[in-house]
Amino acid sequence: MISLRKHIDNYRENGGETSQGKSDIPEPVLSEFRAILLAIGRCADRAVPSLGIELIPKMTCLRQTLVPPVSPELLSQTNRQAQAELSQWTDHALARHQDVERELREVISAVSAAAGSLSDRDAKYVREIGHLTGRLSTIAEGNDLAHMRRSIVESTRALKDCVARMAEDSKASVAHLTSEVNQYRARLEEAERVSETDLLTNLANRRALEKHLDARVAACQSFCLIMIDLNDFKLVNDHLGHLAGDDLLKQFAGELKSQFTPAEMVGRWGGDEFVVVVAGHLDDAQAGAGRVRKWSLGEYKIKQGDRCVKTLVKAAIGVAEWDGRETGLQLLARADQEVYRNKEPGQRARSISSESSPTPVK
Repeated sequence: MISLRKHIDNYRENGGETSQGKSDIPEPVLSEFRAILLAIGRCADRAVPSLGIELIPKMTCLRQTLVPPVSPELLSQTNRQAQAELSQWTDHALARHQDVERELREVISAVSAAAGSLSDRDAKYVREIGHLTGRLSTIAEGNDLAHMRRSIVESTRALKDCVARMAEDSKASVAHLTSEVNQYRARLEEAERVSETDLLTNLANRRALEKHLDARVAACQSFCLIMIDLNDFKLVNDHLGHLAGDDLLKQFAGELKSQFTPAEMVGRWGGDEFVVVVAGHLDDAQAGAGRVRKWSLGEYKIKQGDRCVKTLVKAAIGVAEWDGRETGLQLLARADQEVYRNKEPGQRARSISSESSPTPVK
């Protein structure tokens, strides 16, 4: 960032020319800035997985605008947009943190109240039993056997009644406390589920995928990854808007999930990238990838305001089998390399052609 600032200052001091005699930012500086944008998205996803997935596509879009030649003005504008997106994400993350903190305070308050009610109840019965034992002590000092007998019988009945009421109160208290604990446990489990779910597509998010991969590796059982990277998805956002892009992602996620069993985890890795964890060997995963190509790719109709627009969805797909030694993230990196190798040359350069823009349905 220091070298970037020095370059911009040098550009201004020379009246719009850099020390190399060009008006665009050198590729090494652009590469550093793009790496920073990517790191911001990834750090946000690690800090708050349920919200980080929102920031990664935005940082990716900003990175994709920095295609040489890039002027210092465009770089400054991108920097301002990145700061604005990060500030907005920070507000959302803080609100999320406050919600979780409030949930935990409510749980602690409920448990404290239940414990307090138990203490109050026990104190009441301690006083009552103490009164009965005092009566029995007084009876023992008397000489009238008939009176002593009647008093013992009455005290014994009162004591049995007290013990019975204690037992009933205990059952009710335990039942009530169990009910409250179950309610809060359900709320916490739901919060955990939401934290591992992609809010747009309702698929597993990056956090859930990484957790599942770690479990697979720990179990030492054969499994494979299928990674799917949609081609030209940025065109949909640029030409039709982000709501249309969201609609396409939701439709594709539904079609993708329908090609696999509930035992196979289907998730959104980020942006327009999806991952499927398949139990078994490479042949099983290749068969799953074939189903995706046949049934999940192709023409989609997406909403843009009051009209429908059809667009052709293509994707680069990479399949990799766990070698029995690598970590889940290493396997993901290998699947990602397969995706890159399967991209068309134009897609590798991430060039954007207006000829492939979506067209309205007639």
